[in-house]
Amino acid sequence: MKEQSNIFSKLFIGLLGASLLVLIVMSIIFVFAIRASISHWNKDEALDMGNLLTPVISKVYRLNGTLDTGKLESAILPYTTDSMYVYVFDKDKHPLLLLNKGQRVTQKTVEKEVGSLSTFLTLNSPIPVKDGNEIIAYLSVNSRDFLAYKANRQFISSMRKSIAAGVVTAIFIALLTSLYISSKFSKQTQQLVEEITALGNGKRNIEFTHSNTAEFNLIATSEEKLQNQLLQEESLRRQWMLDVSHDLRTPVTAVKVQLEAMHDGVLHTTKARLDNLLSELTHIERLVNNLHDLSRYESPEMKINSALIDAHEFTNTMREQFSILAEQKGLSYTCACDVKESFVADEFLLQRCISNLIQNAVKYTDKGGEIQYHLYERKDKAAGDSVVIEVKNTGTLSKETMAHVFDRLYRGDKSRTDGGSGLGLSIAKAIMNLHQGTINIDCKNNFVILTVSFPFSTIVPDIKKPE
Repeated sequence: MKEQSNIFSKLFIGLLGASLLVLIVMSIIFVFAIRASISHWNKDEALDMGNLLTPVISKVYRLNGTLDTGKLESAILPYTTDSMYVYVFDKDKHPLLLLNKGQRVTQKTVEKEVGSLSTFLTLNSPIPVKDGNEIIAYLSVNSRDFLAYKANRQFISSMRKSIAAGVVTAIFIALLTSLYISSKFSKQTQQLVEEITALGNGKRNIEFTHSNTAEFNLIATSEEKLQNQLLQEESLRRQWMLDVSHDLRTPVTAVKVQLEAMHDGVLHTTKARLDNLLSELTHIERLVNNLHDLSRYESPEMKINSALIDAHEFTNTMREQFSILAEQKGLSYTCACDVKESFVADEFLLQRCISNLIQNAVKYTDKGGEIQYHLYERKDKAAGDSVVIEVKNTGTLSKETMAHVFDRLYRGDKSRTDGGSGLGLSIAKAIMNLHQGTINIDCKNNFVILTVSFPFSTIVPDIKKPE
């Protein structure tokens, strides 16, 4: 297995590497800046020397009427140094006087160093020397070595020492800074890892560490939300298991007691008793089937079978399915549809969802009450259009009841003995989740309103079946 490095080493190496990279770049820039400064100094020095020697050459010409080599040398030598070259050419750019480091040299010697003089003059434009408006000569002068001057050597030496001291100091500061930052982040990361590990091991009373770092705070906040969610889910799971056990134990016990009594001859085997036993077994079967369906609908592997559904036909199906039941209970039951187009959904699951809502309304609406079914389209440019189905029934619910109606095995009125499983609305919610939709409950104007909403579409998705 490949060895993994921890966050401390990665941060330390990363910060140190970044600091050293910046230091190297700054050093390179600084070296180039010094070289550029030396180049500018040479140019300025050459310009100053040219301005100094031009009048000297003009004076020799005016005094003698010509540029005598010996007199030119005598006039120029006092101004030269052992780090300069001075080349004087006539007006046709032929060499008159070639001085290098205060010594006269030949054209052959110069060309060994700089190459052809014609090429040299092309690359280094000489300064024209005039007498009035007439060009009498050309002058090329420059310092050969910036370091020939003691002051310049001292300057460069000081700069090298400063750079070396700066590099050492910068590396030391980079090491300390990298060590501090990486160790701080490593400590915070380790705390988060320990807290997450404890959470994974079942601990649920963790106080998560917050810091001044936004990202670590975000992780800590997410951990707190996860812990609260796990606490809630575990509480619901425990309650669900208790409810399932209770809901199964009661009818099973009733069936068992009656069968034992009939077996022992305590009770006579009558049709009424057998019908009662069959009713209890039917309730058990319905509860188990609903639990199985809910588990299947909430499974990540569950996929819906999308198809185009005619809105009016769907509404007629809901009307026909519950009209007789509502009439038998003395309820007013009306259905309305305001959608002309067909929409995409899983027809079987949607019928199951809406049937559960209407059954719930029939169950909890008193005689003489009213149930309304309404299918319509909600327009929304930002969120997109939605198919909305409302099921309203006369009555009221407490806020506590509305907060739990979608919980598994929850019954709003526990005193009723109508055989309900308490899973109808949970199944409806799971079906809406499969449709990327929502389900909500509200009380308004003496009506309990259950509303389902899912995206409106007229295009059936092309889902490839696995081979």
